[in-house]
Parts: sequence; C-alpha cells; structure tokens
Amino acid sequence: MVIRDPLSILPVRYKLPLTFVFLCVVAFALGGYLVMTVATESLERQIRLRLNDRAARADMVIAKDLELLGRRVEDFASDGHIRLMLDELLESGSEGSDGQSKEVAAELIRHLRVNKLPLVTEFVNASLLDREGNLLLSAFDRQETVPQNFEREGFWYGPLRENDRGFPHPSFIMSTPVLAIQGGEKIGFLQIKVRADVWAANLRKPLGEGHLEGLRIGLSVPGGYRLQLLPALEAGSAETNGPADAEERITFSSPNKPSGWLVDVSVDHSNLTLPITSLIWKFLYVGLTLPILTALLLLPLRQFLLKPLAALQEAAGRIAGGDFSARVGYQSDDEVGKLSRAFDTMAGAIEQVTRDLARTADDLRIREAEIRNERDRLNTVIHSMEDGLFILDAEGAVTLSNDSAGDVLAELAKGRRGTGSRDCIDERRSSQSCFECLANFDHRPHACTVAIGARTFEIHATPLKNRQGREVARIFVSRDVSERMRQAAQQAHQERLTVLGEVAAVMAHEINNPLAAISMFSQMLLKGLDADSPLRTHAEVVNRNTETCKRAIRSLLDMATTSQSEEADFDLRDTVDDVVQLLRPIAEGKKIVLAVEREAEDGLIHSDELMLRQALVNLVMNAIQALDGREGGVVALGTEDREGSLVMTVEDNGPGIPPELRERVFEPFFTTKPPGEGTGLGLPTTRRIVKALGGDLRFEDRPEGGTIFEIHMRQGTAVRRNLAPAITPVVGLPSDSDGELLS
Repeated sequence: MVIRDPLSILPVRYKLPLTFVFLCVVAFALGGYLVMTVATESLERQIRLRLNDRAARADMVIAKDLELLGRRVEDFASDGHIRLMLDELLESGSEGSDGQSKEVAAELIRHLRVNKLPLVTEFVNASLLDREGNLLLSAFDRQETVPQNFEREGFWYGPLRENDRGFPHPSFIMSTPVLAIQGGEKIGFLQIKVRADVWAANLRKPLGEGHLEGLRIGLSVPGGYRLQLLPALEAGSAETNGPADAEERITFSSPNKPSGWLVDVSVDHSNLTLPITSLIWKFLYVGLTLPILTALLLLPLRQFLLKPLAALQEAAGRIAGGDFSARVGYQSDDEVGKLSRAFDTMAGAIEQVTRDLARTADDLRIREAEIRNERDRLNTVIHSMEDGLFILDAEGAVTLSNDSAGDVLAELAKGRRGTGSRDCIDERRSSQSCFECLANFDHRPHACTVAIGARTFEIHATPLKNRQGREVARIFVSRDVSERMRQAAQQAHQERLTVLGEVAAVMAHEINNPLAAISMFSQMLLKGLDADSPLRTHAEVVNRNTETCKRAIRSLLDMATTSQSEEADFDLRDTVDDVVQLLRPIAEGKKIVLAVEREAEDGLIHSDELMLRQALVNLVMNAIQALDGREGGVVALGTEDREGSLVMTVEDNGPGIPPELRERVFEPFFTTKPPGEGTGLGLPTTRRIVKALGGDLRFEDRPEGGTIFEIHMRQGTAVRRNLAPAITPVVGLPSDSDGELLS
C-alpha cells in the first residue's frame, strides 16, 4: 500500500514549521467554534422570546384594526337607505322593469360613491350581491370579480391579493350580509374592497413603537402574496423572500384569527450576532500571532538540515531544462547519500535514451514532411475539381468535402431530417426520396439525379470499407448536368418546331383551296349587293378576314425563307373597330361585353395592317377565353397617344395571371389548357409579329383584378422590315391562344 504525502506540493524545508502552524490554527479554531456556538445558542433563545412577544403584540394591533374596519363595513350594510334601495332593486329586477332597475342602481351607486366610500380612506370600491352571490352593481366600474368561496352566514375577510384586473395595488375584500328592514331577512351581501397598502401605511405607527434594529413585520397568505407592514418598502424596491434572505434572518410566524392571515415577524441575524463576531476575531488574532512567531524561530534551522536535498532539487531542475549532464555528486552513507547516487545513475541512463530518441525523431520528421506533401497535393486536386466530392461517415458527418459540393451538402442536410430508415429501404421511391436516402447506410449505395434550385446534379455514391469489409463511410461525386439537360431540352424543342412546320405546311396547302373559293364568292357577293344593303358590311368583313387567312397561309408556306411585310398607311382606330365588329358575336355568345373605351386623336400609322389585325385578334380572343364562364365579363379595347407612340390596349376584368406563371407567358408550347384545347403558340406568335413590325408587346396585372395587354407602335414609321419566319395561327381560332394564362 502506497501512502501519499498530503504536503507533497510543498518544499521539505517548509513542512515542519507549517505543520506546527497548522496545529496551532486547528486548536484555536476548535476553541473559537465552541465559544461561538454556546454564545450564539444563548443569544438566539433570547431573540426568539422577544420575537414571540413582538408577534403577539403585532397580531393584537392588526386584529383590532381589522375589527374597526369590519364594524365600518357592517355600519354600511345597516344603512337603511342601502337596504331599502337593494330590496327595491331586487323586486324591480324580478318584475322585469328595466327602466326602474336602472334608476335604483344609479341611486345606489351614487350613494356608495358620495356618502359611504369617502368616509374611510382605505375603502376603494363597494359591490352589492344578491342572495346567490351574483354581482348586481359596483360603485366604480373596475370589472370586479366576486369571490366564489366567501362566507355567506356572517362577516368574512378575503385573502390578500397582489393586484386585481384594472387595479394595480394590493387589496383584500371584506364581506357582510345585508338584511331587510322588515323581518330581518337576508336579501344580499355588501363587499368592500380595501386598498391594502394604504391600510398598512396607517398601521406602521402603532407597530413601530419600541422599534428593534433590523425588525420586519408582514402579513401573508399561506403559499400566496406577502404584504410588508414594517418597515415600508421604498418606491421601485422589491421584497425578497427567497432562501438566501431567510437564512440571514430569524423569523417567527403566528396566525391572525379574524382573517386567517399569517403575521410574520423577523429580525436581521447579523445585527444580533455582532458581539459574537467581535469575540471570534479576537480569537483569530491571537491564533495567528502565535504560529507566526513559532515559524520565524524554526526557519534558520532548515539551512543545516536540507542542503543536500536542495542540491538534488537543483540537479533535477537542470535535467528538466534539457541539461542531461547534471549530477549531484553528494558523498554520504545515509539515506540522502544513497538517494544522490541513485539520481546520478538515473541521469546517465536518461542522457543515453535521449540521444536515441533524437535520432528517431529526426527520421519521423522526414516521414511526416513526405506525408504532409502528399496530403497537400491530394487536397489541391480535390478542391480544384469542378465536380463536387464529399465523404460521409456512418453517423452522417462530413469528413471531407470541396467547395463544389456545397449546394448538394446543404440540400442533403435538409432531406435527411425528414427521412426514416424504413422509407429509404423501400425500393419504390421517388427521385427526391432517392436523393434523401443517399446517406442512409441501411440502404445500398445508388445514384440520383436531383434538381437543386435552378441547377440539376447527377450524384454517384461509392462505399468505403475497412479491412474487415465493413462499410465505414461513403464517397459521393456530384456533377452539374444543367447545361447538358438544357441542350437536350432545346434539341427536343427544335424537333417539335420542325415537325410542326411540316404539318403546318401540309395544312396550309389543304386550306388554301377552300379559302380561294370563299374569297371569290365574297367578291361576287359584294358586286351583287347594293351600296346601301345591310348585308354589304358583313360581306366586307368576310372578304377582309379571308384575305387575312390567305396571308397567314402564305406565311406558313414561306417559313423557310425571309418574306417582306406589306406596309401601308392606315388608321389604327379603324382596325380596332373592325376587330370589335368581327368578334362581338363570339363575345355576346359567352355573355361578355366587348367595346371600345377610348380612341387616340390621331390613329394614322405606317405598318402592315393585316399583321397588326391578326395580333389584336389573338389578344382579344385570349381575353374572351379567360372570361368564359364568369359573370359580368368585360373586354375593353382602346387606342391612345403616349410619348410619341401609338398604343393599342386590350383589358379584361378576369382573375389575372398567377405570379409563378408570368415569366412563362411568352414561352412557346406552354399552356395551362387541357390537352387538345391549346397549343401555347398564341402569345409567342403575337409578340413575334409585333417585334417584326418594330413595336413592343407588354402586359401587367391590375391590383383590382384583370390583365391589360399593350401594343406600342411608333407613329409615322415608313421603314420596310423583314418578318422573321413565324408560325402564324389562323385568325379567330381560340385553340391557338392561351386564355387561361392571361386572366
């Protein structure tokens, strides 16, 4: 068994004097403790007797003052006017006379406010209750809460409360029955609210007689609020009743019989134990002086007894500093001499071992430098990779990653929080759950393609196993394939356009023959009609729109070549009127109002009238389709001069364009209609026509609902432009527009 020296941290030359000092201190400490204990117990007995007497006196003062307040409450309840008016109020309420009840209640409130409550400064409110304890009225409207468990057979003191709803002061309730004048029957209850802090301020003078240093007197409800009576708390201060405060005070409590409250009397323990503390300090002064004198007498002897040990300590310090050639060289046959020789032998062995360790350390430094260089090269390669690379251990923690893997790691952390092992083992998972299960080691490694924000990543996982063949980590490589997928989508889009162009050419060729017949017969019809015939306007509309259809067919047949627009001077206001006249029957069939609301002062423009007419028809058909099935639908057209441009507007009062679809409105083949009802080419074609004519197509949603499209054209333009090949939808066909998107 090895015995450890408790003073091993001290030099040997200090142990003997300090041991003697310690014994002196312990002796004086025990003596002082015994004296302090006996004196403290005797003093506390006297204090508790004094506190008991003080508590009885305080209880008597409080009980007497509460009795006086109770008598005033009973005097209020015996007031004949209050008793008569309360009886009358109860009778008028039972007979259903609301007007009389209000007059009686108003008189009672006035009487309580003016004649009763001002008599006692502590009284702040008075309430009258019926026989069942329900509140009838209060002198002041403070939303008084009637206590549920108050005494109904006699006088009752309520508990102390820190505050009440709408009344930020401590208070308590006093309740007494109200008897009828005739017969003495109980007809209700009178409850007075007493402001406890005002009442306590009035009690402080009688309670403070014969004041003791550090004395405190308070009232409390068991387990509830405590009201400080003596001394008064300063404004903004708070009374402490915690464990630390209770340990520093001597407290005595006694119950107050009338109210059931506790009277707490306490005194500061430190003030009462001041004589004992003075005695203790005297013991300490004497106890410290004697050890110091003894230690001073013993210090000279250490130089003769401990010199060899000092030499041994010096040699050990030199060895600790790196000088392994240090030796003690002390010759003696006693225990210290044997210890010195053993120390010299040990120092020689340490010197030899140190030389061997230095050679080994040099070899290790060389190998460490080689490994560090290899690690730096590997980190450089990993962090310079365009593909993301990261390693996850079995706990899901990232042990290695490069900057390119940041987005994937952030998304992977989100997915792991909501994925359980059972979901990951299931083979019938979606692409998103496949990504979320990448780091689940209960499932075999796999690859996933996941969209993160605007980019798409292809992620591959490879297991990393230890020598026993157990998987301890996984290596993940993520590659951004967004550009590759965009090119694939663009190629598919071009293939769709090619196929659609071939189909459009075939359809245009097949439709051209019927249109030629319609054009011929409409011209014959115009020649055969009188100038004032009502059918002549309809025939002109048919002939004009037949020419528009023929122009559209020619555009389809000339897709692969560049064609010139047929520009001329015309009045844009006439074009708007023609479109309204053409599409009004369609709008009226759907119970939609189609009208021109405003016209520009000068509508003359130089452009391709048929192409602009086609673009305007597409926008109006979009608006009509958006309002299909809605009551009160209105499509308003107009022209106006704005900053040197002529603007055509098409406005509807539909639901508007959803915010998430606004960026895709002009995207070809994008439609929200069911399959077979729309191609998604209406708006892209319209914008292409306007751009080719040198204009601009804009749209916006109205805050009150609906969408407005605007075609901006420059006035007086006489430049001939090349129309880019465009797939132009046939005028008036709703399947080529995207109504559901626009309103």
